[in-house]
Amino acid sequence: MNIVIIGAGRIGYNIARILAGKHSVMVVEKVEKRFDHVVNTLDVGALHANGASPHTLQSILRNDVDLFMAVTEKDETNIFACMLAKKMKPDLITLARMRDLDYTEGDLVSSFLNVDQVISPEYLVARKMMQITMLENVIDYDAIPSRDLEIAKFRMSHNLQGMASIPLRHLPIPAECKILFLHRNGKTLEPRGDEVLLTGDEIVVIAKEDGIREFNKFLGTTKSSRDVLIIGGGVVAQYLVSMLEERENVSIRLIEQDEERCRELAQRFGRTIIINDNGADPLVLRNENVGMTDVLVSATNNEESDLLACLVGKHLGVSKTITSFSNPDYKDIFQMVGIDSAVSFYEVVANAIVKQTVPDHGVLILMEGFQKELISVNVGHHSRVRDELIKDIDMPPKSVIAMVLTEDGAIIPEPSVRILEGDAVLLYADRSDTAVLERLFNARIPISP
Repeated sequence: MNIVIIGAGRIGYNIARILAGKHSVMVVEKVEKRFDHVVNTLDVGALHANGASPHTLQSILRNDVDLFMAVTEKDETNIFACMLAKKMKPDLITLARMRDLDYTEGDLVSSFLNVDQVISPEYLVARKMMQITMLENVIDYDAIPSRDLEIAKFRMSHNLQGMASIPLRHLPIPAECKILFLHRNGKTLEPRGDEVLLTGDEIVVIAKEDGIREFNKFLGTTKSSRDVLIIGGGVVAQYLVSMLEERENVSIRLIEQDEERCRELAQRFGRTIIINDNGADPLVLRNENVGMTDVLVSATNNEESDLLACLVGKHLGVSKTITSFSNPDYKDIFQMVGIDSAVSFYEVVANAIVKQTVPDHGVLILMEGFQKELISVNVGHHSRVRDELIKDIDMPPKSVIAMVLTEDGAIIPEPSVRILEGDAVLLYADRSDTAVLERLFNARIPISP
């Protein structure tokens, strides 16, 4: 696929880096420093120009282009560039990045602007943060609305040690849920019936609608209400506050250092307490009694500040810390220092654009730093799993059948379930197992771009 990306900020740069391995990519950037960084570090085409200029677009679109993405920091620039590109080349697929809350009304705005897809990385990050905030034991979450399915990663907390001696087969795991894998001390384990859950385990679970909430209750919750402290008043924080204010039994405080922004936030949000102070200051957090807070979300849009705020919160005893990052180098750092959940901008963006770059698959979610994929595969007449029982299918060791999708809905893949022609199988697949899975299902398994 031939792809043009307008804008080489952190989002644009990482999209180009993700796609460059499998697609022909051209990056257009007018800031010389960013342009030079693309040229020196990525194997892509690069043009030092204004990507919203009609002259520039005419020159670019003379070539064969399949997907056009405008992902600068300015919403108006992205809209204008996509509208011009669509006018010049009506069959072109266009995608515009939007940040402002007023522009993110989904299909209505997309249709009105004649843009094929509108994405807001800030909104997607905030939506993920909201789910992690509301579910006490969850540290990662994704939804599959087209199939009414959810997938989440849970962490066993210290107060559940009573489960440690009980094998999985004897635990009252909710019927609508399936445990895919356990992560323990850096190792991935199969959830065999004789396995037990230990404190600190990370449990990857897929479930039918509302099943994730049932599994969260199964692991144990301490209170029905949530006390949330948000640091930073930027776009992500505003999206998050908007979502949380719609929930019952949630109390919200937000600390923002800029006085003028505090006034704007106070006018916009009626249920949130706005505090004008430095949220990374230990004295401020101590005065706000952060140790009694259920969740601390640091959304300053600066990885160093977010890291400091979360570390201070952890030291003072906050139950769960959540932040985000756009620089991939911070992923391991956040994990090493014990941040409970760090949401990646570039991963949520990758999952938004993968629908355009791999359009043939109804379900495809990239997970675990792109090492894992959740993908649906249709069972055809020549598939080797056709008419086989789940227990008789020789799956490769790092991949698992997550769900069987039939005309009547999703079925938990119990050992006695038989795979029939016409079904779709939802695989939680490891990249290293791709070749084996393709032979087993006689179908193409796309590798993440």
